[in-house]
Amino acid sequence: MYKEELEKIYYKALKKVQADSIIKDNVSLKKDLLKIVDESIDLNKIDNLYIFGVGKAAYAMAKECEKIIGEKIKDGVVISTTKGKLKYLKHFTSTHPEVTKKSEKAAKLLFEKSSKLKKNDYFIFLLSGGASAMIEKPIDGLSLGDFIKASSALLTSGIDIKALNTIRKSISQIKGGKLANNFKAKGKVLVLSDVIGDDLNIIGSAPMNNGKFKHHLVGNNKIALNEAKKYCKKSFEKVDIVTTTLAKDSEEACLYISKQIEVYDKKYKSFVLLFGGETTTTVKSKSGYGGRNQELALRLLINESINENISILSAGSDGIDGRSDATGAFIDFELYKKVKKLNLNPKEFLDNSDSNTFFKKVGYDFVTGITGTNVMDFIIVLKKGEE
Repeated sequence: MYKEELEKIYYKALKKVQADSIIKDNVSLKKDLLKIVDESIDLNKIDNLYIFGVGKAAYAMAKECEKIIGEKIKDGVVISTTKGKLKYLKHFTSTHPEVTKKSEKAAKLLFEKSSKLKKNDYFIFLLSGGASAMIEKPIDGLSLGDFIKASSALLTSGIDIKALNTIRKSISQIKGGKLANNFKAKGKVLVLSDVIGDDLNIIGSAPMNNGKFKHHLVGNNKIALNEAKKYCKKSFEKVDIVTTTLAKDSEEACLYISKQIEVYDKKYKSFVLLFGGETTTTVKSKSGYGGRNQELALRLLINESINENISILSAGSDGIDGRSDATGAFIDFELYKKVKKLNLNPKEFLDNSDSNTFFKKVGYDFVTGITGTNVMDFIIVLKKGEE
């Protein structure tokens, strides 16, 4: 099994889109010249610099901004699910995935602080996945309780994501660029994408996307997998990013990945195939543990998608995979022997939506802990040639 190599590739991809790397790659300060992505700001020509942030990665991104910019930061508010203090910015811990009273309080803090900005101030807004639940201010006349009920009803109604977001935006004073209307200063929005296609109208429900402020994608699945590809190139005959927009259910994804493996296996003695995106899964049993990545790995195993030279890791970039403490799972040819020895039936675990229990039993679950970022999932297929 090539577990060590698969882990190295995973962490290379992950590191590139973690908060410290994202900020270091896009924010720098030399004397009084602040460079943000493609623009340089002379701090002597503005009155005050503010930093705002919302999302799962907001705290870590803001912490890195503080390291780089330091006391030149005047003020700001950062909302995340992380606990911790910031030196120059107010940090508030909100909730996710549920909208709660904390989400309303977080929104109030954001509105109060952002309304203080004047025309000659400048701000950086750090946006990442999860923002949609962490800040909320319903439209006038609609209570938070009614907003939550409406949102819950929409989630279980079966309507598609675009329609869902359209309705959500219509009953919110935050979503769909409405928060941006409160900002009178100039500024930039740095975005860490957790959605397929990097649609700025969807990420975090687009609180700052009203056409007034430039958004920069500073971290996404493609950036992560490109880093992994660069790392693998020297050691393998062929390295390809097959897709960064995998959006199939786990059964279809299994067949799609298997087909790609078949094609490359015939052509190359060694290769790495990289797939990014987010598969879906139907939960058949509420008593089972696992998530989309472990289910996909289990399906690939059952489908006999691997041989003696091929190993696979399917894992989430956020460190979480459904109802489990793992973020994904490994599979290799040795696993078939283990399954036989332990007298396990993988199909039973699949039917019970219990992929994590299976992978724990065989010691092939992949646990990272919360990573502090989210650019969807990485599926890494590795073939080593004959030694």
